[in-house]
Parts: sequence; structure tokens; C-alpha cells
Amino acid sequence: MKRGNASARLVALLAAAERLVIATLMAAITLLTLAQVIWRYVLEMPIQWSEEVARYCFVWVTFLGAAALMRLGEGHPAIDTLHQSVGPGFQRVLRIVSHLVVIGGSLAIATGGLRMVQLQWHQLSPSVEVPMAWIYSAMLVGPLIGIFWIVWCARYGVVDDEP
Repeated sequence: MKRGNASARLVALLAAAERLVIATLMAAITLLTLAQVIWRYVLEMPIQWSEEVARYCFVWVTFLGAAALMRLGEGHPAIDTLHQSVGPGFQRVLRIVSHLVVIGGSLAIATGGLRMVQLQWHQLSPSVEVPMAWIYSAMLVGPLIGIFWIVWCARYGVVDDEP
């Protein structure tokens, strides 16, 4: 990634924000699950909403985490036998085709996510009674962030997590 320009700093900030959101959601999942176990088995008064909120956090972690892996050099697993057995010119073609297929799949998921948001706007979740559209919007936001990372990394290079 090119350093020094405003867009590179903005992208580094976006990557840091992405890591912070994912880490916060993972911490929430852990704490909610631990609290549920303590309240259910130790205090014998289960928390009615904790499992639901943890599940919704997990949905968001899944989609945001998949998007975050798009910006890393070795983020998603790949079978690269064909890629390694051809020359550099065809490797570039394979990489472009792979990116286009992932973008197409991400657009399909985002389109389905948009439709789910539209359909579920008035449905409330059972325990916490938030619109289910907020939960389903992970299916829209995650793939769109993933597409951004694919395009950015194809143009400027991977955006690795900095220590």
C-alpha cells in the first residue's frame, strides 16, 4: 500500500476501525455467553436476551470478518495448484477472473441482503425488539466492504494488519 497520501491514511483508518468493530463484537459475544452461563447455572436466573444478542453479534462478525480477510495477502484459503503451474501472464488472468467471480458473488449476497433489509424492516427480534433489518444489513454491508477491499488491493496492494 502506498504511504503518505490522504487516501492511504483513510484506508488504514478504515482497516483499524474494522478491526476494532470485529474485536468489540467478539468481546461482546464472549461476555454475553459467559454471563448467560453464570446466570443460568450459578444464579439459576437465565438472561432472556443474551443468547439472541450474541447470535446477532456473531452474524455481524461473520460478514465483517469475511470482508476484512479480502484485504489480507493470505486471508482466505485457496487451492492454487493451477495458479502455480502456469506462467506469470496466465496467473494474472486467473487472478483477475478470481476477483471478478468474488465480486459477482459478493454483489449477489449484497443484493439478497438489501432485499432482506427491505422485507424485514417492520419485523422485530423476539427478545430485544430491534428491527430485524439491522441484523440482515450485515448481508449488505459486509459484501460491499469486501468488494471495496478487493478493488483497493488490486489497485494498490494488500492492507495488512499492522502490529
